Amino acid sequence: MKSVTTYLPLFFNLNDQACLVVGGGRVALRKVEQLLIAGAKVTVVSPQIHPELKQLLKPDECVWLCRKYEVGEVSFYRLVIATTNDSGLNRQIYNECEQHGIPVNVVDQPELCMVIFPSIIRKGIMTLAISSAGKAPFFTKALREKLEEFLESSHLLDKPELLVKFREFVRRNSKDSSVKERAYEKLVSCDAEQWMQWSESEPPYDLWLKWLEEDNG
Repeated sequence: MKSVTTYLPLFFNLNDQACLVVGGGRVALRKVEQLLIAGAKVTVVSPQIHPELKQLLKPDECVWLCRKYEVGEVSFYRLVIATTNDSGLNRQIYNECEQHGIPVNVVDQPELCMVIFPSIIRKGIMTLAISSAGKAPFFTKALREKLEEFLESSHLLDKPELLVKFREFVRRNSKDSSVKERAYEKLVSCDAEQWMQWSESEPPYDLWLKWLEEDNG
């Protein structure tokens, strides 16, 4: 039985990092969109590109080199994505990236992927990534839809700055890990009515301090 690849999920900081997308079709369009959301500086190499991809072109953010891929150019990039229908070229790009230690994703060829793109959900400060390593994409889709529904219904994300300020407050005022854990549980379980009464600019510090004191007692 063939062994199953186990991936380590990581979040990459690609802000201002040079990324290469080889190919210009609809799949390339989706990858470029994701890279731009992450703040990457994207270069697309392809003789032709999708009309919607042309709309994303912008100096210093997303540029198009209207030509075929040139040997060795992966060495200038932090991340490489190959979306071509040329299996030989895809293999060449993978081999070059492997030689230079550059993370590479070859679409629909998991054996040529050092990294894979999960299904992504974004809302406010939250980013969720879901993957079945390509084994059960239908379930990944169903799970993503359920999680999207949950996030949409969560009142906590309506005021994300409160979440940040609460964590900072608890860390400043308690060194006891068990006390901090119980405080986080109280916040997460507070009802929507109470949450909506609180202000992001003037958090209920007195109440939060009371929570910590109760747990310390």
